[in-house]
Amino acid sequence: MKLSAQFAVALFWAVTGIMPLAAQMTVVNGASFSSTPVAPGSFASIFGQDLCQGTMAGEWIAPGKLPTELSGCTVMVGGIPAMLSYVSPGQVNFIVPAGMAPGMATVMANNGSRTISGSVMSAAAGPGMFALTGMGVGEGAMLHGTLWRTGPFSVSTNGQTTYLSIYVTGLDVSAKPVVTMGGVAADVVWWGDAPGYVGLQQINIMLPAGTAGTGRVPVMVTSNGQNSNVTFMHVLPTAAMMQGMPGWTGGMTMGENMRRNWEASGMAFNAVNSTALVVDEDDDVVRVLSLGASSILATIALPSDSQAHAIAVSADGMLAAVTLSGLGSAALIDLTQNKLLGTVATGYYPAQVAFAGTNVLVTNAGSGTVSVIDSVSRAVTQTVDTGAGSSGIAVAGNTAVVANMQVGTVSIINLTDFSISNVTLAAGTRPHQVAISGTANKAVITTPMTNGFAIVDLGTKVVTEVSTLASNGIGPGAVAINGTTVYLANQMTASVTVADLSSGTVVKTLTVDPGPVALAVDAAHNRLLVLAEGTGTLDVVDLASGSVVSRLATGNSEPDGRFVMPSISSLSPSSAAAGSSFILTIAGANLQNVKSVEFHAAGAGMGMGGGGMMGGGQDSEINTSDLQVNAAGTQITVSVRILDGAATGARQIRLETDHGEMAGPITGAVFTVTQ
Repeated sequence: MKLSAQFAVALFWAVTGIMPLAAQMTVVNGASFSSTPVAPGSFASIFGQDLCQGTMAGEWIAPGKLPTELSGCTVMVGGIPAMLSYVSPGQVNFIVPAGMAPGMATVMANNGSRTISGSVMSAAAGPGMFALTGMGVGEGAMLHGTLWRTGPFSVSTNGQTTYLSIYVTGLDVSAKPVVTMGGVAADVVWWGDAPGYVGLQQINIMLPAGTAGTGRVPVMVTSNGQNSNVTFMHVLPTAAMMQGMPGWTGGMTMGENMRRNWEASGMAFNAVNSTALVVDEDDDVVRVLSLGASSILATIALPSDSQAHAIAVSADGMLAAVTLSGLGSAALIDLTQNKLLGTVATGYYPAQVAFAGTNVLVTNAGSGTVSVIDSVSRAVTQTVDTGAGSSGIAVAGNTAVVANMQVGTVSIINLTDFSISNVTLAAGTRPHQVAISGTANKAVITTPMTNGFAIVDLGTKVVTEVSTLASNGIGPGAVAINGTTVYLANQMTASVTVADLSSGTVVKTLTVDPGPVALAVDAAHNRLLVLAEGTGTLDVVDLASGSVVSRLATGNSEPDGRFVMPSISSLSPSSAAAGSSFILTIAGANLQNVKSVEFHAAGAGMGMGGGGMMGGGQDSEINTSDLQVNAAGTQITVSVRILDGAATGARQIRLETDHGEMAGPITGAVFTVTQ
């Protein structure tokens, strides 16, 4: 199995990187960092203080074997020495011994001068999904089965169903695991130990055709009745879905498995001036859309690589706050001038945001906290511990409600003294987004993995579970409330469920465009705003008729200064002998963003039946250097050296850019190594 360099580095940090947590010794799943059962042979992590005297990563001592001592540090689990992959004073990553019996086990970390002890529950399965953040939240550690890169993914690749590998730990390999994507079960075609890695496992799935255009969807693994943490996968629309959409002309095409020039990820409604604010996480901007003129009024730049996912607007309509998941901060925007005021550091992986007067409340999925920001001083004044994977948040009066996605709880926060009461939802529930009805004093929390929502009475703390499955409400995520009417965005079925809060029943279902990820009610005009990530449109739904009456483009097809996929028209020379050195000239278009040129085995794919990722990697026998691109972006010259050991045959040229590895549209990109 050969992983791409970028993915391998990300996975290394997911497995061995530092994730600062509490000072007391805690033993958790090594992928999710959740206090769930750990399985024999899986990754686990210890967090504490003075665990080991040095910092060191473990290296192979034999196939499938890591050392049991690093930097003078050892770990015993149930009296059995554990293999170590990483040690430091604050964190130790180890492999749960294969001989562990189910039940509680004592964990002892010895640093050479003292021993610290704790305990962990062992079970046949304790699945944890790795995430590229290294925190068990955000984008999952997943690879396209034939293109060897992370998402986004298309449901088909070159006319064939797309296969993906999901990287996990803690599976019970004796039974097929279940992979759930926003309430939809994927077809698992192989699962087992990842070849060449100890503790790391992979699940190969076939991407369901019906998930096309769903956007950023939650994914969960279930093994032997145990549920994993939730990570996210991004699924692109088909070309057919985009036809006829505003801003999309007949000559445009959808690049398979390629990032787009725009990606609508969050939306908020400003009732003061009847505008919608849409976050574009690919373009790193917020766009202000006039609902009356159906046009973009302003574009507000965010810091680069923000991974902005959510936005909220103050009650007076003068301020907006945006979570910057990739930067661990929140941005504050002056809406009177459409100007970025600055950013405020929060916790790890900020997810959702809400206003409480002049305070901004940000949930931090990686930290399990809520940061309270004073919008006047632009400083964090309070940090509230909630629960692992803090996700959705809503505020009404003096109460905030937070959905803790990874642990299945809801935190009710008193905003006067920041005291908390927690409500536990049904087993296996993964709560996502929240809305509050001040009229009914109830909160609605969506549960996409189980296709429904929970109603929590904020006075009695009584929970009512409601299913949306019978009305084709699959993968409900975003939620909005107007009085006692609830609107839930069904990300997997391009629809909105309308429910009555008083009776807890589903009333009807509205059809919208693919991938609805955000909702807002424009009560003054009796309409619902639906941000459809799949098509990148803002749907305006007339609530009297229940139909989409207009669609607004939320981004440009080719924003200024943004990425356009490169193409290759010809190579010169198109062949050369092993052992030769020469200058390769590549002619094409949009080559300005190319950083390097790679040679890959042509036509190599993924072996799904036996579980390895085989072939398709970069040919290490062909080296390149001194890449030059002309100003027009129409020509590349690069020095190439083919080593004596290079095998004869065809290679596919791939272009490495800031947006990943590109293989098309390419018509003349095959290079042949001759004898």
